[in-house]
Amino acid sequence: MRETEVQERIWTALAAHPVYMVSLLAENTIKTRPMSGHLDRDHHRLLFISHRHTGIIGAALRSPSVSLAISLEDRNFYAAISCSASEVPGREELREIWTPLASAWFPNGPDDPDATLLELTPISAEIWDGPSSSVVVAFKLATAKILGRTPDLGVNATIDMR
Repeated sequence: MRETEVQERIWTALAAHPVYMVSLLAENTIKTRPMSGHLDRDHHRLLFISHRHTGIIGAALRSPSVSLAISLEDRNFYAAISCSASEVPGREELREIWTPLASAWFPNGPDDPDATLLELTPISAEIWDGPSSSVVVAFKLATAKILGRTPDLGVNATIDMR
């Protein structure tokens, strides 16, 4: 699989499931939380509406990298994506991606002073991409066992996402 094909698979997976597990280093501990994101592929980034007071913004900006994890179990496709983090200044982009769901957390809408945008820009990704059929996986495991080999269960690769 060419790198551009892998990148495309990752962007497609990100678009298909907009809730990601976001991990970062905060206070010498890895913190992970689910976050709903807005994919902005034209600008090579993901945007997250967040509270300023939750600490995710400050922690993300101080963390050497932030990681997103995605899982498409039905396709046996998994990815861990390392990102750089920044806060998007201003309100224009916040207004552009605002959803009614965001209003549940920010009753004053996109002008709520506690609402802000966290921008994550993918830098690299590690993927695991295997056969999606459990029958194929079982066959490969059994064949490898009989032949005394390591099973070939797909691709594991680290790629540049820039």
